[in-house]
Amino acid sequence: MVNKGFLGGLHPVAKLVFTLIVALTFSFVVIFAGTLLIMPFVHVPLDEFLAGRLDLTAPENLLYGKFMQIFFHLGLFILSSIFLAWAFGKKVPEYLYMKQSPQIEIYLLSVIIIFAAVPFINYILELNMQLQLPEFLKPVEDWIYTSEEQAEKVTYAFLRADTLQVLFFNIFMIAVIPALGEEFMFRGVVLRILKDWSRSANLAIWVSAILFSFIHMQFLGFFPRMILGVLFGYMVVWSGSIWPAVLAHFVNNAAAVVFFYLFQHQFTDGTLENIGKGSGGIYFAVVSIFVTLVLMWLFRKKSKSTGPDTPDFSS
Repeated sequence: MVNKGFLGGLHPVAKLVFTLIVALTFSFVVIFAGTLLIMPFVHVPLDEFLAGRLDLTAPENLLYGKFMQIFFHLGLFILSSIFLAWAFGKKVPEYLYMKQSPQIEIYLLSVIIIFAAVPFINYILELNMQLQLPEFLKPVEDWIYTSEEQAEKVTYAFLRADTLQVLFFNIFMIAVIPALGEEFMFRGVVLRILKDWSRSANLAIWVSAILFSFIHMQFLGFFPRMILGVLFGYMVVWSGSIWPAVLAHFVNNAAAVVFFYLFQHQFTDGTLENIGKGSGGIYFAVVSIFVTLVLMWLFRKKSKSTGPDTPDFSS
């Protein structure tokens, strides 16, 4: 695809810097506008929120936090990606790989791949959570574990759902919005910039996956999230479409929300979603990675992307 946007001729490094600036600016503007919009209806101690001391166990504070999460993703990822696609490529659907819709079997494979990868992802997660840094980096390690504890508390508060209405809202907040926004940004804008710069789709996929995981700032889950980013990246470049990755991303996040709801209400004991952890986890992980690779091979084989943006995997 030939860039036609007014900033399409920028050097890739300049594009990446501009992408960061635009994303941060959009997130600030949208959060500010969103706060003004909901303040008359949701009253929270703003000084505590800005200082990160907001008690999310209080229902009104929790609702405010959820809306802020939605506004944050809208600004940082969705709206900024659309603007960047227009600025770099002018034709937003083409730049974000939105135009092509693969065959239904491609979508089915993308969903099956996510479930097949779960035991391997869980195994890597368990290893990742045993992170130990050298002694001279002990302050960094302490910060990582403290941040993870705080993030876990927020995640638990966000995921908790006493009614089906809250469950559906959580799916919208945690699955729908991030699946669209993060795929638009990392598998749309960032991956394309990196691919154009390096001339290597493989390198672009892995680097964009690293950035995707890093941006979450939860390092005890860095490697499993990166692996998911790699899977999503190959889905995009092999199919030539963003939508299989969006669906896979949605299913991954929605499954976590639903399983948490089922566990919370004692419909499940948590065994199924923890396959790959604990003793014997390595065996499930080996089978998982083998099945996932076979499914990815089928995904590539059945993908019929023949447009000018189909990556050259000889590089």
